Amino acid sequence: MMAMLIIRFNQRMDLHSLRCFCQLAETLNFRQAAQRLNMSQPALSLRLKRLEDELGLRLFERSRAGVAISDAGRQFLPHAERLLRQAEVTRETAAQIAAGWAGRLRLGYTPVSFFSYVPELIRRYAVDHPGVEITLAELLSGAVEASLSAHEIDAGILHPPVANADLAVHALRGERLVVALAADNPLARRRTLTLGDLAAEDFILVARGVGPAIYDQIIGLCLDAGFTPRIRQEVMTSVAILGLVAAGYGVGLVIEPMRRMSRPGLRFKQLQGPAPYLPFAVATRASGAAAAVRAFVAHATTYSPRLDPAG
Repeated sequence: MMAMLIIRFNQRMDLHSLRCFCQLAETLNFRQAAQRLNMSQPALSLRLKRLEDELGLRLFERSRAGVAISDAGRQFLPHAERLLRQAEVTRETAAQIAAGWAGRLRLGYTPVSFFSYVPELIRRYAVDHPGVEITLAELLSGAVEASLSAHEIDAGILHPPVANADLAVHALRGERLVVALAADNPLARRRTLTLGDLAAEDFILVARGVGPAIYDQIIGLCLDAGFTPRIRQEVMTSVAILGLVAAGYGVGLVIEPMRRMSRPGLRFKQLQGPAPYLPFAVATRASGAAAAVRAFVAHATTYSPRLDPAG
């Protein structure tokens, strides 16, 4: 019976009437309860009468001696108090979501970005926003765009240029590329290298289908340096480049943070002069982003201020 009454009341969700009931149950004094509720006694009496009619319960016994809570009211009171507590939690949760401190963030990222600062960027956001549920998806840059358009993710770390004009793109700090060489390559003993110094080398590149913009940039810079790169093998990941370089298959270009992946047989050299540069950005749908998503964009762009790629 009581469960049916709760269901009936939930359908109406008159929380103010519940507060009136709980206040009068606590004070058993219409004047004090009305003052606490900042309303008149007649308005309080009317609201309680309507509540009793809606529930089909007599919540209070009224007499010349005063007011007393009825047996039914005493049974209903803990349910009413629980509903008010739940309502308060709901309001607080809604406020947290509206402010970007709670909610959901489905984030896509490219494989190469996780060799850079992106894991630390995400970790700091998670620490600062413990109420946001974060799920991660590893995707190629073009797949990040597609997943955003399909509403499968809410934001994505990718590498411009971005083809989809319906996305909002916020530039982050990118990474210069360095040369990975086998330790026994004579160039590894050179103090400095330029891109032109690699003209006679075999190249191992991440396939154009994986990263067309950086692939074309590398080819273009080589042409500007006066040679067409001799590509011995194309691979799917930068990690594969390092493995093949260590195996003596040629030279490769990887983002500078991958220098930390030291392994036997590898050397890394910065390039003097023009060098390939991999841009980073965080993309979202241009409209309708939730507050948690906007908070992540603000966090990411603050963590990684926009820099001149040439710098």
